[in-house]
Amino acid sequence: MNMAVASRLAVSPYARRLARERGFLLEALHGSGPGGRILAADVLDFTPVDAPAELLAAAPASSPVASRIAAFATSIALDAWHELLSALGSSGKVFDIDDIVLRATGRAFGEISEVAKVKEAPVALELGNRQVVFATTSGMPLTALRAARLAAQADNRDDAQKPAVLSVRLLPPSDIRPVTMPLLPGRAMRLTVSAGSAGDNAECLLTVDAARVDEATSTVWLAALKSAVEHPLRLFV
Repeated sequence: MNMAVASRLAVSPYARRLARERGFLLEALHGSGPGGRILAADVLDFTPVDAPAELLAAAPASSPVASRIAAFATSIALDAWHELLSALGSSGKVFDIDDIVLRATGRAFGEISEVAKVKEAPVALELGNRQVVFATTSGMPLTALRAARLAAQADNRDDAQKPAVLSVRLLPPSDIRPVTMPLLPGRAMRLTVSAGSAGDNAECLLTVDAARVDEATSTVWLAALKSAVEHPLRLFV
């Protein structure tokens, strides 16, 4: 007796063709027809073992739409800032690059008419794995801004859930600088500042959600920030 013939499965021609097109093994199918005959309905209702029905049901119907992210970079000369630091040092006033960048972000928001709706935009300073939000950096005197920054660094509050248009990340001096940075949740803009190891310039990378802040406005804003830092006396006015 031919054992291969004896063990042959009973399959309708249409069911056999459907199984072949879908890459199903006939031995994995359960026939519902007379005598266990595999019918087309058995093939159509079959779910492969390596793709459980609950996983198939949970799979997204389509890929999510990618965010419109844009990024812009500029190099800022710090010569004028260092000269001002030397002059202020003789009078006992001390400031850091952190203070000047925060003040300059507020100044840039105040000067750009395209972002007038966020003229008093809250700015979030990134401190490790937490954020501190400053509500009025454009109008706050530099001395008061510095005091607020130092107080925020001394406590452990995290304002990551508070609204802010921009987050600022200040990297330690290094000759290695980022070329891409992701946006933080809830922030339309992110400014990353990396001072060179020589201290004579700072590389700035601005990442924006272009659906909320268009590319043209972003470039004008970054240019205003650059001008404010390179002419630091304006930040005391």
